[in-house]
Amino acid sequence: MNKPYFSHVLQKAGVLKNFTVAKIVKKQDIEDLKALIKSVTSSDKEYNQMLDEEMKKISDMHDENNPIPGIIYPPDQSKNKKLIVAIVTKFSQSVKKQNLSTREMAFLVSAIINELGLTQEDFINLKNELEDANQDDDDEDEDDEDDNGVN
Repeated sequence: MNKPYFSHVLQKAGVLKNFTVAKIVKKQDIEDLKALIKSVTSSDKEYNQMLDEEMKKISDMHDENNPIPGIIYPPDQSKNKKLIVAIVTKFSQSVKKQNLSTREMAFLVSAIINELGLTQEDFINLKNELEDANQDDDDEDEDDEDDNGVN
């Protein structure tokens, strides 16, 4: 699961070493919520699903109506990725219609890289970031297996 990383302005400036926030939720609020959901659902599956959705809403720390002062929200990467995929798809379809040779397509890609000012180091950094992200995902999967009692 992708967990967004939140930071604080003072943390970025080196004033705060760590930044964590806890939201207080009263036990009575949870019990009231469970009773309400139980009264409107007809099955355990529906109850569990609705309870899970409502618990996610309650535990969300980042309320737009009551923001945490100084918090820095990470950019939404999924919107950027969707845009990039759409651009690449449209561009690739246009290039394929030109019936370019493999050599010409390689030259085209090279010219684009040159025009954008990308370097070998940029690609190495991207490769390392992707490997780190994959390693983090693998670690989370292993933790999930340990939590379920399966190795």
